[in-house]
Amino acid sequence: MQSTISVVSAFFNQKENAMPLIQSIEVYVVVNGASATTADPVYVGVVTKHYGGREFPLRYQQTGMSFVSGHTYKFGFSATGGDYPPAWDSQGNGSNSLSAYPLEVSDGAQFDQRVYLRKEPIRAEGQADSALFLDDVSVTLRLDSGEAFFYRTRYSTNEEPSLVRLANEYGQMVYLYPV
Repeated sequence: MQSTISVVSAFFNQKENAMPLIQSIEVYVVVNGASATTADPVYVGVVTKHYGGREFPLRYQQTGMSFVSGHTYKFGFSATGGDYPPAWDSQGNGSNSLSAYPLEVSDGAQFDQRVYLRKEPIRAEGQADSALFLDDVSVTLRLDSGEAFFYRTRYSTNEEPSLVRLANEYGQMVYLYPV
């Protein structure tokens, strides 16, 4: 009986000291004008210290959408709704819904999260990988505590954009910097 009471007590104490939850993820992508159009799946990933992580598809096979050279895209995943069109299957209890599958962050500290962009090369037999060149990628994580954390492909907004290349010969993943 004593061990049951201890477990219940620990559960309630854990709830009182709950870590902040990510309420929304906003992603802004600028495709380079010289980039080839790609229909390969592209994901934004968030890995949190001690609490695991998840990937969210920006471009997925079932959407029929392609990244087009010279275009700018904005995506959003939210637990409460937002001013941006939701990304694939992020509504309600979809597989990418933050309300159905919340992400906790450790102490709400910006450097306790790792944010990345990953492209998955999907190609028919005999086709080359469809490279994706990006001029800029920025991700905003908004917490239920009201804090917002920003990540980019460069250290600061004053720096010149550095071209991000996602392809077999350059690598299919890039980590973003906290700014």
